[in-house]
Amino acid sequence: MNAEKQETNFYDKSYYGKPTSESINTIHPAKARETEFFKKLVYPKQGDKVLDVGCGTGLFLASLEESEADLWGVDISKNATDMAKKKVKKPQQIICKEIDTLPFSEDEFDLITAWGVIEHFSSISLILGEIRRVAKIGKKIAIMVPNTYYYKFIWDTLRKGTGPVKHQETEFLYSFKEWKNLIELAGLGVEKVFRHNKFNKSSLSIWLRKAFIPFYFSNHFIFICTK
Repeated sequence: MNAEKQETNFYDKSYYGKPTSESINTIHPAKARETEFFKKLVYPKQGDKVLDVGCGTGLFLASLEESEADLWGVDISKNATDMAKKKVKKPQQIICKEIDTLPFSEDEFDLITAWGVIEHFSSISLILGEIRRVAKIGKKIAIMVPNTYYYKFIWDTLRKGTGPVKHQETEFLYSFKEWKNLIELAGLGVEKVFRHNKFNKSSLSIWLRKAFIPFYFSNHFIFICTK
């Protein structure tokens, strides 16, 4: 079995599980808070053509329906895309396929998002190149990636010697500077960077993380880029 097929099986069976009415209709509060955070960063204009790379179950795309943007998603998991199709108004624009080659033309999208996706590619430069290819010049690209110097990784290393924790077979962890270099080498210009420290705790905990965790020790970084 090739690596791409193994990844697809992993996402279908282990990551997204079996599609159920509960998983389609119920949104965990932490995911809802995270989605609102993403929307504030990159809310599209009416008529914008939007692509969510690694769209998963379509939660982010569904949250953008009110914008009246032209919404597209692509993901390798059939389970995930089946759920996504039930959440959006145009299910035919949710595509299930391996996404090392995006099935779109050059200069096609006004906004591209990849929330925690590119680190799972064996060739990060390849997927970044594909994202750049299908983006329109001067339009926004939002890329969220994990930090190898996440403060909890450092703390666990000091206490237990465990080091960074990877949750999937293919998952690359880099520092802020390393991610920035990879993105810029792919021909993307970095305009802004935001921290992401999860939304699974109370509002007070979220505020404390933002106030006291140094930027370079964040859980994830979100790079806002342009072609």
